[in-house]
Amino acid sequence: MGQRFGAATVPGAHVADRPVPAPTLSDTTSAMRQLAAVQRVARTNSPAVLAARARRDAVRSRAAATGFVGPVTLTAGLSEAPNGDPTQGNLRLEFGRELFAARRNGATRDVAAASAAMAETEVRAAEREVDALVLRETVRAGAWRAIADRLAAEEQLLSGADENVRSRFAVGAARYVDVLRVRTERIRVQTERAAALSEIRAGRAALVGLLGAGGVQAGALLDSLAQPTVTAGASGPIAMWHDLIMRRVSLDSILVASRDVAAADGAVRQARAEQALGIAQRRAQVTAYAGVQRIGQANNGPAFGPSLGFTTTLPFTSSRPNALVAQADAQSVASAEESRRAVTSAARTRLLVARERLDAARERLSVFDAALLQGAREERESALASFRSGGITLLDFIDFERTLARAEIDRVHALLDAADALADLLSGNGSGPSNPAPAPMVPSQP
Repeated sequence: MGQRFGAATVPGAHVADRPVPAPTLSDTTSAMRQLAAVQRVARTNSPAVLAARARRDAVRSRAAATGFVGPVTLTAGLSEAPNGDPTQGNLRLEFGRELFAARRNGATRDVAAASAAMAETEVRAAEREVDALVLRETVRAGAWRAIADRLAAEEQLLSGADENVRSRFAVGAARYVDVLRVRTERIRVQTERAAALSEIRAGRAALVGLLGAGGVQAGALLDSLAQPTVTAGASGPIAMWHDLIMRRVSLDSILVASRDVAAADGAVRQARAEQALGIAQRRAQVTAYAGVQRIGQANNGPAFGPSLGFTTTLPFTSSRPNALVAQADAQSVASAEESRRAVTSAARTRLLVARERLDAARERLSVFDAALLQGAREERESALASFRSGGITLLDFIDFERTLARAEIDRVHALLDAADALADLLSGNGSGPSNPAPAPMVPSQP
């Protein structure tokens, strides 16, 4: 990023476009590396990602403590003690353990695993969304910087024209309306440049604020990507982010990984796991026990002996409620599957819309003839010289510069639109830009 692709300097009434090479492969690679660095900082420090990871860790901890065999039970009792004398009563001490619980415990672990998988999905979705946000704001910062620089070049050119017109007006060779016209044009350009600079500051503040503790570090990297990096033609951002904007995107893989679809898949998995758990819980639950007992009123004095037995539930005694619960579980699974189909369809539609937006922005970028724009840029000095010599009118000169600036700025807006659509795609949401760029600044005709 060390090469400066800045707007041509216009000292006084003279304009000299210096030929500046377009961004090289190394420049593009450097920008992509810095983008990746900002994304790493974001994933490490973003409050949203940290919160999702904390929830995932909590769910994992609960899942790790789920599905074990229950503890051994201890039962002690006293019965038939005449006059409350425990030495004459029957005493019992037994230890119990549930049997045949492996299926229910496994189903419980499956429910916990489904919850853990959904929590992990939330983490991955939060990371993708942060990556997409960083991509959007990084390209936005560089693009708005390019627009600001292009408007600065236009202002410098108009400043020279303003000086020339005022000099001619002083000797009666120009009309006062020409002075007003060029000054009005300068006011328009300055206003639009102020708006562009505001967009840079607002975007940076929003991104740094969302990155929490890593905001300062990420902000420094973002600033390096938002430095003046373009020629007067504003072609720098297009070349620098061309490979990123034109990358092939697999809609199916993004669809599967999107937050809504992944959550719907997790809901189906959890509903099925809860259905299996319900089936296991409606089976007979058997508990065996063993211990010792003392019969205090035996004929030959107290007698000791073993105590063995088991208890079991009888599911058939509540067949009607069990059938209703089973039906409800089946309906829950069916509902989750229908929801998944609906969510998948809606998510696919949103992603298709985002891809159409991306394709449209790409087509807009391709419509601009780079060679034609470069040729027009090279004519700027000739246009100014012709204006100074009286070869063209002030109106023609201003119209030429405004048209060129509008084309170059519109081209950068196409890059902004492409970055927004690509970010929506990569985040898996496809819901449109969260902070859409303002409409392209199209100068009004004089």
